[in-house]
Amino acid sequence: MKFAFLALSLCGAMTRAEARVFNINNERLASYFLATGGPSAVKQNAFLNEANTTNTFTGQVAYNYTGEFGFLYSTPSLSLRFGFEIFSPSSVKDAPANDGSADIYNLTSDITVYAPKVGLEINLQRTATYRSFITAYTGLGNASYKNEYTIISYPGVTDHTVETKGTAMLYGGSVGVESFMTDTTTYIFEFGYRVMKINNFKYSKDVTTFSGAKVAGDPVLDADGLPRTLDFNGGYVSIGFRFYM
Repeated sequence: MKFAFLALSLCGAMTRAEARVFNINNERLASYFLATGGPSAVKQNAFLNEANTTNTFTGQVAYNYTGEFGFLYSTPSLSLRFGFEIFSPSSVKDAPANDGSADIYNLTSDITVYAPKVGLEINLQRTATYRSFITAYTGLGNASYKNEYTIISYPGVTDHTVETKGTAMLYGGSVGVESFMTDTTTYIFEFGYRVMKINNFKYSKDVTTFSGAKVAGDPVLDADGLPRTLDFNGGYVSIGFRFYM
């Protein structure tokens, strides 16, 4: 009896194992996670020309990093992505501002962007365990940045923190590959390019800055009177995983 029970259990386990034969063309619904990195065009634009147009800084935003999670509905020829991307460009910490003769203040700058997005993925080549694809996507970027100023020597101005918010449409595309990893998991690798430039920032709280008192809702302008603009355009590389259900 024990032998028969063990034999039946083994047969059942083998049947269940054989039942899940991965074929990427037959899979339909997956959750996914992506991490991306690439050079940043933001540079010093979150704080450059804040006090005047002649101060110089040593720090800058060098890279854009993002994380994206969402769901994928897949067919053999194309797939739909529904995702949420979080941008976290490299921070600037305690960067000195110099007026040409001395440091006049230090600043710390942090930027965050949240972007719901939808994309269409068109398959170019495919086998049971692999496919290559191109993707086009769009979304809405909701950006905020926070600049903290520690004054060393600037008459009439004390330590303060500037907080702002702005929005812009996000567009992009990529080419990538997806390949089998485990029973229900694949990995993906992409090269992409995104377009998003935000130039409608507004103060999100009252503050007194180098150019005087600002009220929440006022537009953020540089010292030359032009709108503060953050440029997220640029290429990136992404790696991620899909978990089929």
